[in-house]
Amino acid sequence: MPAAADWSLDPRVRSLFKYLPLPIKLPTPLRRGDPSTAERPLGDTRAVVTRLQTPADLAVCARLALHGASVTVLDPLAAAASLAELAILGVRHAPWTMDLASVLANSAARQDRRPLLLVHRLAATPAGATAVNTATDELFQVGQAVASAPRNSRLLILADAPASDDVAGRLSLEAAHGCIRSLFKELGPSGSTCHLLRLDGASADAVAETVAFLVGPRGVFLTAWDVRLGPDIGRDSTWSGKVVLVTGAARGIGASIAARLAKAGATVWVNDVPQAEEAARKTAERLGGNAFVVPADCSSDSGAKAIAKALASGGRLDAVIHNAGITRDRTLKRLSLEQWRQVLSVDLASMVRVQEAVQPLMTQGGSLVLMSSVMGVAGNFGQTNYTAAKAAVLELARIWAESQAAQGIRANAIAPGFILTEMTAHMPLFNKEMAKQLTALLQPGLPEDVAELAAFLAGSESRAITGQVLRCDGGMFLGA
Repeated sequence: MPAAADWSLDPRVRSLFKYLPLPIKLPTPLRRGDPSTAERPLGDTRAVVTRLQTPADLAVCARLALHGASVTVLDPLAAAASLAELAILGVRHAPWTMDLASVLANSAARQDRRPLLLVHRLAATPAGATAVNTATDELFQVGQAVASAPRNSRLLILADAPASDDVAGRLSLEAAHGCIRSLFKELGPSGSTCHLLRLDGASADAVAETVAFLVGPRGVFLTAWDVRLGPDIGRDSTWSGKVVLVTGAARGIGASIAARLAKAGATVWVNDVPQAEEAARKTAERLGGNAFVVPADCSSDSGAKAIAKALASGGRLDAVIHNAGITRDRTLKRLSLEQWRQVLSVDLASMVRVQEAVQPLMTQGGSLVLMSSVMGVAGNFGQTNYTAAKAAVLELARIWAESQAAQGIRANAIAPGFILTEMTAHMPLFNKEMAKQLTALLQPGLPEDVAELAAFLAGSESRAITGQVLRCDGGMFLGA
């Protein structure tokens, strides 16, 4: 991808940085790719799955193998029938007869410099301190295994939601959560990431699709997720024939989201204010015949109604990406009431206006994606209006997830961090470098990274995820 080179350094410059007395760490290039054209996006990786006990474990192994990974199952208690089914896909079985760190550090593994995808399921824990010690010892081993793995490796910890009276299980799960919240900072400089998935009623296929997304080229800028996978909402389906509205899509992140969805086969409505109509039409032209423009100010009642009227010609709406947003940055002491209202109106109230207007068009199994910000989680100097709006967007996603569940509609919020856009490209060099150093991956994301996450959340792959905040920030330490 062209922007990847923007943040790479000439080898001579990298060498110079090593000897300069500056607290600057250098990033590892991320292994992005185009999943829409890659039949085997994991073809140059090796995957290790520690347990094969549930349908979800089986689905994860199969999905990784189908995506091209060289998969090994370590579970000595794995059922013969499951192993036979996976053997057809080329999955190996190497029973875990010693500690995991030793298994992964043997001579064959050391010589294999392919990225490691380690999927570890927390074992069911009987009552007692001994069980907690056993589970946390395993956590130590998997963490060490990934910490010493090649660059661009991945760790995913899967855990069934424990019952309220399962003290050992709850302690083990929160220990895993705490481990992830620190380990991602150690893994980031090598381009490696880690996540915790709490399985709470999700189907086996939904779990496998989430795992495949996070370990593949679409999820390289995502790290330190702690996500609940609940009962499926909607059904597995393709983008063909679906209709999506993207607000604020004339340029930047919105345009990238529209491009990603159009490439997947969706019909995309590109919305932006009338003043940006020319840019919106150029964006739609680049997307081809599946893109249409609806120039309207989504922060006004008349604009929201105009959007709904334009979309009504198609008779359906499968997803809305609420992306429109502005900034009017000043300290609160210097901020005018008009500037306060402008940001709250565009960044928050417009979502409510537009959704109320287009709600009659929403289909069963649809999805709402709300664009928030890491600043909505952490706050930021001189952005009280912006952070107030973006914090409220997080709650709006939860409210809609609850209120629209009966109609089979999911709602989630994305919280981007430092993303390379036209605006951030003009930041002073020192500010950009400091922003990079505040991320575990030591680099900004690309609009395409946010677009991949938006497409994942808008589609059926994420049918087990709703009412959640998904950070797309490369492991930014703000609010962590």
